[in-house]
Amino acid sequence: MAAHLAVVFDTGNGKYETKVFTYQPLGLQFRSQLPIIIKRIRAYSQAEELNVQLGWEVCSVGDKRLSGMTIEQASRVFQESVATLRKSIVVRSAPLDAISVKDLSSKLGWPGADVVPYLTQIGFKPKDPRAWEEAASPHLRLGMIDGHRKHSKGKHTWYVIVCKMFSSDASLTQHWQVERRLAHIRALVHDPVKHELGNAYDLYFTGAHFALRGGPAGTSARMGAWLTALSKAINVKALSPCLVASIMRFVEIPLPGHIAEQTLSGSKPVHDAVLNAKGMSQQEEAKEEEKAEEEEEEQSEQAEVAAPERKPVPWW
Repeated sequence: MAAHLAVVFDTGNGKYETKVFTYQPLGLQFRSQLPIIIKRIRAYSQAEELNVQLGWEVCSVGDKRLSGMTIEQASRVFQESVATLRKSIVVRSAPLDAISVKDLSSKLGWPGADVVPYLTQIGFKPKDPRAWEEAASPHLRLGMIDGHRKHSKGKHTWYVIVCKMFSSDASLTQHWQVERRLAHIRALVHDPVKHELGNAYDLYFTGAHFALRGGPAGTSARMGAWLTALSKAINVKALSPCLVASIMRFVEIPLPGHIAEQTLSGSKPVHDAVLNAKGMSQQEEAKEEEKAEEEEEEQSEQAEVAAPERKPVPWW
């Protein structure tokens, strides 16, 4: 029998509700203080599906009541209990061997003439590399986890993109996350999207502006809004199959039926679909982005030193 986790919530007015979770992550976030009150619920998460509400208080996790525990003890109970559930999300490791735009492009590869079969395999309905069939395609949702991190290997800043794709065919439903630098997202996604849409770009990205250079406060929220707008543009088929294939390779969508982490191979760089609005080549773009990103990260590091230390709030 598959593992499950019963969580009892105080919904207020002396009423209690029990929600049974069957996989991780749960999609809940709360502050590191008692009592444990739900502050955020991730969109399309299991918590949202179970109709958990903001402001509910966690009373017990599994067979353990949290009353009388310290926040450290309660957090440990959450961590150990959630660990027993199966994982429903593929977590990609940061490609630390592909720091530059050029290296990541080469590492991910490009379907080339195989755009149609590649997209068909992951559930899309392309007619050819430039046009879509009228049939319904999967619904894509892209977002970004608040905050960023730096790995011990190198000084570059990495952002976590959370991806979920829904389909009427359950076997094609996927949930995964990847880590990318802003330079990667700008050169390999933002610029080609803006180039292809041209004057129509503002129609799909009104109020959703790409991250500013220098990594100021609010970058993750800004990128989250931009990625949401990108998802909508893909869902209404505003982008060509050729470009969508490039974007899906960029976010490393797992192949259907695969839960274990996969490594997408490929040695050919992305060509037409990854030229920016200026029409620069990948090599030229990589050099400019590397220089700009170095300046951004130095400014970001200075801002971090000046800012007060804040304990991160994990998602469960």
